[in-house]
Amino acid sequence: MTTILVTGGAGYIGSHTVIELINSGFRVIVVDNLVNASYDSISRVEYIVKKKVIFYEIDLRDSEKLSKVFDKYKIDAVIHFAGLKAVGESTKIPLEYFDNNVGGTISLLKVMKQHDVKNIVFSSSATVYGDATRFKDMIPIPEKCPTGPTNPYGHTKLVIEGIMRDIYASDNKWRIALLRYFNPIGAHQSGLIGEDPTGIPNNLLPFLAQVAIGRRQKLNVFGNDYDSHDGTPIRDYIHVVDLAKGHIAALSYLANLKPKEGICREWNLGTGKGSTVFDIYHSFCKAVGHDLPYEIVGRRSGDVLNLTACVTRANEELKWKAKLTVDDACRDLWNWTTKNPQGFATPHYHIADHLYGEQRIHDVIFENFKFSVANVGATIVDVEVNGHPVVCNFQRLSDYAAKENPYFGATIGRVANRLPGAKIVIEGHTYDIDANEGKNSLHGGSHGFNSKYFFGPVTSYDSKAEAVILKFVDFDSDGSNGYPGDLNTYVSYIVTPHSYKIEYESSLDSSSKSPVTVVNLTNHSYFHLSDESNINETDFKLYTNKCIDTDTSLLPTGTISKLTQPKVMEKFRLGSNAFDNCFVLSDDVESLDTRKLKAKKALEVSNSKSNLQLKVYTTEPAFQLYTGDEIAVKNYGKRSGFAVETSRFLGAATFEKWQRQVILHKGDLYGASTTYVFSSLDH
Repeated sequence: MTTILVTGGAGYIGSHTVIELINSGFRVIVVDNLVNASYDSISRVEYIVKKKVIFYEIDLRDSEKLSKVFDKYKIDAVIHFAGLKAVGESTKIPLEYFDNNVGGTISLLKVMKQHDVKNIVFSSSATVYGDATRFKDMIPIPEKCPTGPTNPYGHTKLVIEGIMRDIYASDNKWRIALLRYFNPIGAHQSGLIGEDPTGIPNNLLPFLAQVAIGRRQKLNVFGNDYDSHDGTPIRDYIHVVDLAKGHIAALSYLANLKPKEGICREWNLGTGKGSTVFDIYHSFCKAVGHDLPYEIVGRRSGDVLNLTACVTRANEELKWKAKLTVDDACRDLWNWTTKNPQGFATPHYHIADHLYGEQRIHDVIFENFKFSVANVGATIVDVEVNGHPVVCNFQRLSDYAAKENPYFGATIGRVANRLPGAKIVIEGHTYDIDANEGKNSLHGGSHGFNSKYFFGPVTSYDSKAEAVILKFVDFDSDGSNGYPGDLNTYVSYIVTPHSYKIEYESSLDSSSKSPVTVVNLTNHSYFHLSDESNINETDFKLYTNKCIDTDTSLLPTGTISKLTQPKVMEKFRLGSNAFDNCFVLSDDVESLDTRKLKAKKALEVSNSKSNLQLKVYTTEPAFQLYTGDEIAVKNYGKRSGFAVETSRFLGAATFEKWQRQVILHKGDLYGASTTYVFSSLDH
């Protein structure tokens, strides 16, 4: 597999290009110092493509750290986006722009040379042309147009181009594509990534988008006396996805050169069609559904009538052409804006550390409530109420991989609990499932969802509910642990100042060869409401006493009976009582997506010493209550916590009379919802 290093891959154009690279079969490594970008864009890229993106937070000027990346991976080519890019800012801090953009590029090129990597696609800019209208017959602007940038940002791009030409002149084995962008606009059609400018946007459409959502009062139109059809200046606007695909075309062009043949050549990336400010304004207003406020003001210094690209060279040589329209870009930008009114920022949410890869933890923090989740297993790694930890957890994420870990906080799937004989029969066909507990399969097998890397999260904020939503996704391929079907599973955590809800949604992928599978998901958190070493002094009250019977091996018998002792529907102190029982809340055996049902209260748990109370509500028909009598792991012993595993009936995958709860056909949805509400006893 060809490996591409993308500098600045967390940025606007970089993140869209990373998606196109992965979709084109490349392995991608991203290096970004996150000065003008957010790691959330990488999380969302992974969520979109359902694949891991290797990421390093590195400033290109740190040659030592950068060199270690090249040491570790066999890199075939580099796409170089990284750099400061605000024209106005560059006029105020030109030294910083030259230091970062030119200095960073020199460092990158030195490291590439040291590792004999001589293929690079450079993110240049049409600003290198400056005012092309000063020349006769240079509109639309061809690559042969004389250069003459009018600001420090443009100068840095031109200096870098010159450095790369000099490198090629010294060693003609280098393959260098200089891509001169015109005006990138739009966002990914998913609405999950887009442009997220800091401060006041410098460009037309991001500014308009902020007007549309109320972050800005109005648009200033700088001049309406130009020689255009509506008096406003003309620019070449290109959808960012088309621009991203242009990089794939450039990589392909370089790769298809003859052996030992090098090149250093410029290509314009634009549409070849100009649009005025009002053309863009009207297109975006159409996407929004109403007109937006604007004011005509005086011309802006340095603006010219027409800066449209001549794209013949890119069309003919790179075999690339922009296909998306301005209307497409405005539609996609509005979709991004409405889904992300504050860009990537989500109130109360942040990534807990900078140890990316397998070590990412995501925090939601309110005044008296903290909720933390990791990507591996979409595992809940911490819940704190009034500063008091209420779940069993580990201080190091590596401990979650230990064999002794009793699934602390993890998502359990594809099928929770035991499958007798590690077999399931679905519509007459028998499947052998991974046996990881003697002859049985437990909690999905040896490589169940608890060990899978869930991509994301995509974060959002519901201001009315004061809720932060974290949404993760996993793709589990056909045959994984013996289960049939390519399965997409979404795990959403909806966190408020005093509660969290878990929602599951699974469906077979449209490309799945198997039209049917089996799903039964749960979360395996262990709760403790006090600092005591065990949960014996904890009070319980259950809202059902019906249980699914099990044999001496804890395998379900397929019958339901009532538990008479202790009287679980009355408040009782746990004491020496031990539970590993599946309690039945509903006799409904038909619902595959229980989210459509009204949530029922499953149980209340409280502790007088900590003054804390937990109430659990679920749309699920059952829950497994386990008092942790076999816990024996680092820092935790017997009865250190209790688990409340809301799910389908124990044995639903085994007994035909209950299978409708868990059999998932292509085109259907499996869904479930459980809410955990914390409060003080005197509340």
